[in-house]
Amino acid sequence: MNLLVDEMARPEAILVLEDGTVFRGRSCGAEGEVAGPIAYDTDIFGYQRALGKPENAGAILAFTYPQAGNFGINADAPARAVAAGVVVHDMIYTPSSWQCEKSLPDYLAEQGIVGIEDIDVRALVAHLRGKAPMRATITTAANDVPAKGGETNA
Repeated sequence: MNLLVDEMARPEAILVLEDGTVFRGRSCGAEGEVAGPIAYDTDIFGYQRALGKPENAGAILAFTYPQAGNFGINADAPARAVAAGVVVHDMIYTPSSWQCEKSLPDYLAEQGIVGIEDIDVRALVAHLRGKAPMRATITTAANDVPAKGGETNA
């Protein structure tokens, strides 16, 4: 939970895996709904690069490092990100790099990438590991999704 962000300022968001597992959190990017294969990225500093990698086109990326956005977005960011969605534990809204041109949440919103924060990404990755590739949906639109395969509030 990001103690520096007013929870009421961020709408609720839901991540639903194709096996019915539900994670509830807060929106941290564009609002709306997006679906795609879910993948995880273990790089500590690579969120800017990962958003533009061709192999991540249309994917929902879960960043395993506990915080995302510390360095913000600089001039090296891809002009057009290809990822469909982002899952993070703790989004940083005020980056600390002198090269920063905008925050990661602002970049996600500009690029139309739906994001969700306050998710236990460790539990998510543990759930995904060893299973066949799975699809997922992130939505900020409908917050009454019933849990089928178990619900995790992280």
